Parts: sequence; C-alpha cells; structure tokens
Amino acid sequence: MAVVSGRINFYGARTNSPSGSRAIAYTNVMHGQAGGTGTFDDPITFAAGTDRYQPGTKIYVPDLKRYFILEDLCPQCSGTTINVWTGSANDSGSVDCQRSLSRNGSWSYEVGPPAGRAVVPGDLYQNGRCFRT
Repeated sequence: MAVVSGRINFYGARTNSPSGSRAIAYTNVMHGQAGGTGTFDDPITFAAGTDRYQPGTKIYVPDLKRYFILEDLCPQCSGTTINVWTGSANDSGSVDCQRSLSRNGSWSYEVGPPAGRAVVPGDLYQNGRCFRT
C-alpha cells in the first residue's frame, strides 16, 4: 500500500462520454459499466490516464470513505490526478454535486489498500443528495 497525493475530479453519467451513459473504457475489470457501492469487494469506478495506474488498480479515499477501482480512461489526467464516479443520475443536481465535491489542491488516497477501512456505501450522488466530506 502507498499513500499518494493528487487532484481528484468527479464525473457521473451526465458528464460522461457519451453523455448520459455509464460507459467505461475497461469493461473486463469488474463491472462492465461504471458503478459499484464503494466497499472493498465492490469498489466504485474511477478513471485515470495511462501513465501511472493499470486497469484494476484499487484505491481508498479516506475523505470519501469509499474504495474505487480503475475501470475508465481519463485522457486529460496524468500522474496522480484521477476522476471518480459520482453515480448514474442524469439530473442537474449531479453536476452541482460534482462541483461541490471539487477542491483546489490535492487529496490523499491509498493505492493498493487493505480491506477494513471505514466505508459509507453508495454513490456519492444519490436520490438528489450529495455526499459531504
């Protein structure tokens, strides 16, 4: 396990490519489309560039209390910058949630974390509500 620091951006179905979809680049990793509950056994999709992490890399973000797994490509991401999936909602609130979760500066996250970390399962945006760090 390694603790790294990097920028975390957020995306969901409304801001995915193609818009409104749960399409991911690496459909053979775990889910076939973006998703997950955030537990160790069912991590949520995240996206990264091709220069740092391999598909299937698992991370844990303490501030989000969820595990994530690399299943998507983020062409504009490099190094430790990643995008994490907020959920399949297509309403404008999902975009507002993504903006509210964004911060200037870096987040700490664990690469190759062990099981047993504190988890709040579920999408970061669900039923019109956004997770608060």
